[in-house]
Amino acid sequence: MAKPILNERTIADYMKRNKCNREEAIDLIKYDIAVESDEETEYDLTAEQQENVKKMMRKTDHAKIGKVKRERKPNELKEALIATFADYLENECEFDLNGETTYCGEVEVTNKSRMIAFKVNDKRFELTLVEKRPPKKK
Repeated sequence: MAKPILNERTIADYMKRNKCNREEAIDLIKYDIAVESDEETEYDLTAEQQENVKKMMRKTDHAKIGKVKRERKPNELKEALIATFADYLENECEFDLNGETTYCGEVEVTNKSRMIAFKVNDKRFELTLVEKRPPKKK
């Protein structure tokens, strides 16, 4: 901001804007000139007050404490699919492996909307269900 100049035009402008008399307008102009010139004024903070302001500015009370855990909406379709697959693997899944009928065992849903762990012939497997996003429209 440019320094105000003490002349009749500025005095009239200050009187109109601040709804004050001529002496008050001159005092305001002189104060504004002092502020713009970095001179000390009667309203400046003392050294102790400035230290208090610095201390207050350093505080971070507004910062979040710890991480905020976001709860996901349950995906009912994926949960139903995982439950159906787990039931199938446990009760109905049988297949022919080298002329021998083999079954799935130790079926465990490790994540109700994502993963199933199971065992076939002493080998452990995990089945992961991934839902793909719809393609973007151009």
